[in-house]
Amino acid sequence: MVTAFRQRWGRAYDEHQHTVILALLSNGVRLDEARELAHDAWARIFEQATTERLESLELPGLVIRQALYLLIESRRRTNTKARRDGALDEATDVADHQPSPEETVAGRQLLQSVEAALATSSPRARAVMSAVISGPDVLQSELAKNEGVSLQRFRQILCEVRAQLRASLGRPS
Repeated sequence: MVTAFRQRWGRAYDEHQHTVILALLSNGVRLDEARELAHDAWARIFEQATTERLESLELPGLVIRQALYLLIESRRRTNTKARRDGALDEATDVADHQPSPEETVAGRQLLQSVEAALATSSPRARAVMSAVISGPDVLQSELAKNEGVSLQRFRQILCEVRAQLRASLGRPS
């Protein structure tokens, strides 16, 4: 019984392995990686078939879907690691960056322009902007409640202040 099952499985593997590899190659996978993914997909399907966890066995479609799933998982892990490594490199670059004297002067001038524009705003507008700057991770609904205004009014004031700042800095609205 087991031997007959293994023989049928071996024939199915021999018959469909090329199709599975072609499906992976058509998705931009290198040949060596395609062979490895196909082998892993066949192993998983074989395991599920022997433990009777499959309701039906449609070859080669099931193996192709499994191989593509393994490909997606492999790429996701690679991208996650690359993002993590890239974020670390980027954070290191930012931490190591010392502004030039010109950047320092430009930053001070920009800050003075913003402060001058905010000085002409109402006390409520300055309080709303200060709340947003001091609590960037706090929900606007919480900030609005803390400032004693409705969420709609809070957002309206914030939009007005931002428009005023853009205008004072000579940037388009």
